[in-house]
Amino acid sequence: MDDEDVRALEALQVPGNLSEHVRLRGMATCPHCYQGFGHASLPIHVRRCRSLLPPTEEEEAAAEQDKANQSIRRNRVRSLVDLCLRFVTKHFESVCMDRIVAFPEAEAALIASMPSNLLHRMVVNLVQDSKRAKMKNRESRAMIEMLESALQGARRDVAQLESARDWAAISRARMEEQRHVSDRLQRELDTTKTALSSAELENQKLRAKVESSEKKLLRLEAKVRRRLLVAYIFHDFIYFIPWFRQINSLKAEKREFKIEAHRRQMELSNQLLSAHNSRVAASSEKARLSRSFKERRRSEENTRRSKRSPTDGSSNSTTSNTSTQQRHSLTYHERPHAEGSKIPYPKS
Repeated sequence: MDDEDVRALEALQVPGNLSEHVRLRGMATCPHCYQGFGHASLPIHVRRCRSLLPPTEEEEAAAEQDKANQSIRRNRVRSLVDLCLRFVTKHFESVCMDRIVAFPEAEAALIASMPSNLLHRMVVNLVQDSKRAKMKNRESRAMIEMLESALQGARRDVAQLESARDWAAISRARMEEQRHVSDRLQRELDTTKTALSSAELENQKLRAKVESSEKKLLRLEAKVRRRLLVAYIFHDFIYFIPWFRQINSLKAEKREFKIEAHRRQMELSNQLLSAHNSRVAASSEKARLSRSFKERRRSEENTRRSKRSPTDGSSNSTTSNTSTQQRHSLTYHERPHAEGSKIPYPKS
């Protein structure tokens, strides 16, 4: 054991004022007898210890006030008229009306034997109950009418939403078709581009062949010139006839290569132009469909708003017409006449 445990044991063994002021570890002190207890057993001991001690002045005053209130409540007795009225109004529908219908003479004698103030209060309560029932009936009817109008509006909204959903499905299908068409045109454009690249490669090869043939032709022409010079000197032209034929054939081959390259280039340019035109047409059709879908939705929203608020329908239509006119009309701004302005305005 450590020093703190030893001090705790000594404090428990020593009676008197010393044990009252010692703070034990894990222990709680009772506020009445000032003894140490565990946290679990302290509430039980406090209740028992307080029951053994005499009550304080505040507790005695509170107990006397509670007794006075209880005596006042117990001494209050309802009158016979109140009890009869309470019983009659509570069981009027289930007991009194059935008995009046079944035994009218006996119930008439019973009603005649009742005091006048009781009958008066019964009649007043019945009238008030009937008024409350009528008011509740009117409120319930107004609520039913409001709910029916709301239900009709909700049904109209549901029908409009269904039509909008159908139109959206149709537009989505058309847009899907246009997307397939655009994908097909894109694939055709890709194939055309690949064909163009292959044609460009072939054109480069043909150009290389043409350049090589031109170089060869230049070499042959230089050789022919030299031979012609020699033949002119020696008057021997028969030897150079094959060389002339070879030069002519090379020139014809060069001309054919140029014609073929020009023809292929024109074909590829025509294919690219047709693919571009088809793609532009598909994109314009897609934009038209989306624009028509937006216009239809806008018109449906306008009709829905006009149905919901019939008094504001004319103002909404006029505002929508003015907004469409402002959107489609051109706006012209007057050029400012400031002398020191350096803004390059276009000529009007």
